[in-house]
Parts: sequence; C-alpha cells; structure tokens
Amino acid sequence: MDTILTLFIAFILSSILTYIIRKNRPTMDVQRLPPSPLRLPFIGNLHQIVVGEHIHETLWKLSQKYGPTMLLHFGSQPYLVISSSEMAVEVLKTHDLAMCTRPRSKTVKRMTFNYMDVAFSPYDDHWKDMRKVLVSEFLGAKRTKSFKNIMEIELEGLLRSLSMQPLNTTVNLDDTILNLVYDVVCKVSFGRSYRETSFNGKTLKEMIDETAEMLMGSIFDIFPSFAWIDELRGFNRRLDKCFNDINSFLQMVIDEHRLEPNVSKKSNAEKDLIDDCIPRLTNDEMKAILLNILNGAIDTSSTTVVWAMSEIVKNPRIMEKLQNEIRGCVGKKSKVEESDIAKMKYLKMVVKESLRLHAPTSALILRECVTHCQIGGYDILPGTKVLVNLWGIGRDPRIWKEKPNEFWPERFETLDVEYIGKHCEMIPFGGGRRACPGYNMGISTVEYTIANLLNFFDWETPMGVNKQDLDMDKVGEFIRRKNPLCLVPIKHNLQD
Repeated sequence: MDTILTLFIAFILSSILTYIIRKNRPTMDVQRLPPSPLRLPFIGNLHQIVVGEHIHETLWKLSQKYGPTMLLHFGSQPYLVISSSEMAVEVLKTHDLAMCTRPRSKTVKRMTFNYMDVAFSPYDDHWKDMRKVLVSEFLGAKRTKSFKNIMEIELEGLLRSLSMQPLNTTVNLDDTILNLVYDVVCKVSFGRSYRETSFNGKTLKEMIDETAEMLMGSIFDIFPSFAWIDELRGFNRRLDKCFNDINSFLQMVIDEHRLEPNVSKKSNAEKDLIDDCIPRLTNDEMKAILLNILNGAIDTSSTTVVWAMSEIVKNPRIMEKLQNEIRGCVGKKSKVEESDIAKMKYLKMVVKESLRLHAPTSALILRECVTHCQIGGYDILPGTKVLVNLWGIGRDPRIWKEKPNEFWPERFETLDVEYIGKHCEMIPFGGGRRACPGYNMGISTVEYTIANLLNFFDWETPMGVNKQDLDMDKVGEFIRRKNPLCLVPIKHNLQD
C-alpha cells in the first residue's frame, strides 16, 4: 500500500513539475509560427517557388498574401522570408546577434576552405578576426589610396580607348566595365591583372563565375537524406573541379609572391594585398579572403554601373540633367576629380535609385537563427534560415509611394534614405554585423566610373534601337542583364 501511495505522489509531483516546465518554455503547442502557404510532404513549398521565372518575384507575390514575415519549407528546411523594411530592422538590428550566423553547407565549406572567409562563414571568433584583417588590409587607408590611384589610371586608359574608336562604333559596356573593375581589383590585390591569363584552360572570370554558381548550394542543402543525387547528377565532380581550379590558381599567385626575389626591398606603398597578408594569415585564410574580394568587389560594382547606365540612357531627361550637373562641376578640366564628385548631388541620387531597383543580388546572403526569438510577433526557432528579399523591399509601395517600379531619382530629394540606414528602406549591402564592409569603396567606384563616362561622352543606342525601347530584361538571382548593354559613345567636346 505504501508503495502504491509513493508512486501516486511521485506521479502527481512529476506531472506538476512537467506542467511548470512546459508553461515556462516555448513549445510547439504554444508557439506562434509565421503564416505559411500549405506545404506538401517531402518537398515542402518548393512547388510554389519554382512556378515563376524569378524566385524573388514569386516570393514577393506570396508575401502579399501571407505577410512580410512568412515561413516556407524547402524540402525539410524551414526558411523565414522577410519582405518589409520593418521586419528587416528586426532581423538585421533588433535580433542581429541571434540571426547573424550563416547556414553550414558542404559547398560553402569546400569553397571557403573550411569556413575561413568573411562572407559565408558562421559567426564566431575566427570570423571576427578575419573580418578585422579584411577591413584593415583591403579597406584601410593605404589600400584605399592605392585603389583610387589604380582606378584613375585604368579609367583614363579606358576613356582613351573609347576616344580612339571609329565613329558610330558599338561598345559592349558589360564587357568593358567588367574588364575595368577586374583589372583594378586584381592589381590592388595581386599586383597585376590576371584577367586574360588562362589557367587549366579557363580564364579567371570563368573560374569566379563557377565559384559563384557553386556557392548557391546543392540538393544536399535541401534534402540531406538524398546526398546521392548530387553524386548522380555530377554536381560533386563539378564542385571538386571548381575548387581545384580556383585553389590552384590562388596558390600559384601566393607562391609567386613568396618567391619574388625583391619582395624585401619593396616599400610599404609598393606592397599589394598578398604581400601584406603573408605574415598574418595561412595560405587557406588568404585564399578565402581573396575569393571574397574577387566575388564581392568585381561583379557587384560592374553590374551596378551597367544597370545605372541602362536606366540613364533609357531616360533622356535623366541623362541630360545628370550630364549638365557633371559637366558643370568638372568644367573644362581634363579629368574628373574626387572633389568634383562630392558636389554631384543628382549623381548620388541616380546611383541610389539604381541600387534600389537593381540591387547586386535579389536577396541578402542567407542567415540562420541560432536562438529562439520573435520577429513581427512570431516565434522563430533555432535552425531556421532567414532570407531577406531585397528586390521586394526596394519596390514596396508603402515606402516608395510615388512610382515604386519606375526609375525616378528625384524621389531622394525628399526621402532621407541611407544605404545601411536605421530603417532598412533599402539595404543592398545588408546590415548589422554581416553588412558588407566595403560598401563605401563600391559606391565610390560606381560614382567615379559613371561621372567619367558621362562627362567625356554622349551615349546613343545602336542604329534602329530607340532609347525608350532599350532591352531591360534580367536573368538569374544576381540580377544581371539578360543581354549585354551595347551603346555608341560619342566624344564630347570639352570646349562646348
């Protein structure tokens, strides 16, 4: 009898304790998860995402029905989709620490040399150390000065080349600007340009494009139990080949610096990024940072310039107004100076408007929630991946009330919006701890390039193409132009 009574009391106490624990700990029964479309077994919401040509547009349409804080499942993986500036503030600022790490993935692990980089690696002490190195060595005063000097020299060469073209020559501006930025970034980082160098039968551009494609992930990231599919479809072989190519190339560049006979005689000003990093970093750490720079600094800047020029040429009113400002600030001088650009208010509006409509990517690099928190009043569980839809936020009619889908730089005459502002109205460079540390250098590159192109040349569309009908089709989640921007430069007489 005593045994039964003891067991009964133990049962009652256990039940009370369990109730108290459950009452004070969020559980699936009491959690308020974000709204979500009906998902199917195994594939989750994938069937609702792949219906459109562009995922970011499909996500934006879904958010109009389910709200700016929406939960989707890609396979077995939960994704929180953020589609408003208010919710972006909660993710990037209010709960930044809980959501500033990156998801782990086999492709990212391989292509970042076992999480040695800054852009894709999880948030930890090593990441903090690597970010400090990137900021001090690539974005510090010495490198910034070197970048500006090399940019000025390379851009002068480009302008000279354009001036020597026969009359009515059509120029592929996509290739022209991409080559310019490649040469500048390579010379700052490596000491010379490797743009035209073929390595294992591939150019540097081809290797970087393959790297960006690999970093987008694999079947394994969505369906961990079906890793064999990656092997079956040849993804693993392509991943190995891509990694081996870029690894061998970067190792070759580092070895060239280590074996350089006169490296000890170089002055501090003559040393490039690798020279300065060799004493501080391991080979893999250097490769990871160099790959971040090649992926982040080149394509984003060149794509932004091309989209801005596309919008400027398509809108003759804007081009005339902008050229009047630029030429008014520069006068009859033979080159555009940094002090001139500081006076160009409309140029800054044009660049800002271009980044609003044509951010370098459609969404920020994925984050991952590490501790339970609430976004928009909804419970977000650890392990949830976080996707911030830049494309949608940049067109939100609640924020951009007048002509949200049109290129209209004048909106910034009354709207006080910053690139990494406290309200996250436009966040092409992210925010919080994972914000792009090089965004100032990127903006300066874009403004300086556009100012020179429009100061020294008038730009026309090829014969038979009306400016207003200029092709603006885009492709991919990096939102590049589907077809190259081909324009005819007409040298401007500075005496006019």
